[in-house]
Amino acid sequence: MESDNNNLYQLIANLEWQINMGVEAMVEEKNNNHSNIEKNKLNKGDNLKLETPQKLDTPYLKEEEINQDISIEESINNCLNLEDLKSFMLAFNGCDLKKTATQLVFSDGNPKSNVMIIGEAPGAEEDRQGKPFCGASGQLLDKMLASINLDRNNVYITNVIPWRPPGNRTPTENEINLMKPFLMRHIEIVKPKILVAVGGSASKAILDIEGGILRHRGIWKEIRLSNSFVIPIIATLHPAYLLRAPNQKKLAWEDLKSIRSKIQEFNY
Repeated sequence: MESDNNNLYQLIANLEWQINMGVEAMVEEKNNNHSNIEKNKLNKGDNLKLETPQKLDTPYLKEEEINQDISIEESINNCLNLEDLKSFMLAFNGCDLKKTATQLVFSDGNPKSNVMIIGEAPGAEEDRQGKPFCGASGQLLDKMLASINLDRNNVYITNVIPWRPPGNRTPTENEINLMKPFLMRHIEIVKPKILVAVGGSASKAILDIEGGILRHRGIWKEIRLSNSFVIPIIATLHPAYLLRAPNQKKLAWEDLKSIRSKIQEFNY
């Protein structure tokens, strides 16, 4: 009973206070939990909106990449001789392999030769000497060439990739695609009568073939360059592979005889 009286006195006191303040209707105190919950939901929604990342302007980025590719391609095409091409490759920083390699491995042999040999990428010895096909694989290549009366004085040698991949690993597809325009321009400048793609990576880069090298070696094909120049090309086994699998040397010998016959056919 005493508690009820206290509540009544408190209610009357509140009413008198509100009348004195000019309130025309009594205002009851209500639980604000619901409004607080709604407010929290709103705040969370605002946070979600703020945290949502904005979409990148991908069309602009793609256009920028395309323009960069066009600029590189134009620069490559503006290389009119081997000295121009080598200088541009020395200044080119778009391939990460350059960061880990000792130096650019550009070419070796006679640039006026009618036979151009294209390997995959430099190894450790090539990286040190700055010439393609050195070391054990280079020595075997020299013996292979000598077997059909050729040497580095009457052939021209280069690689698809001019910088050594770390650990002598196989070049990636992206690395090959990046450096292929340089290679094709290299071929256009030299203008050989015969191309020899040595190894799987070189064959795939130039001929756009699928599958292993054993399926495609020993078969003459043709490639057409951007200047409409058509060159016969044959794929053969890499000397490094032959050192690991000497039983396959008989296949390489068949390819060498085919190359010799092609040279005789064109009276080179």
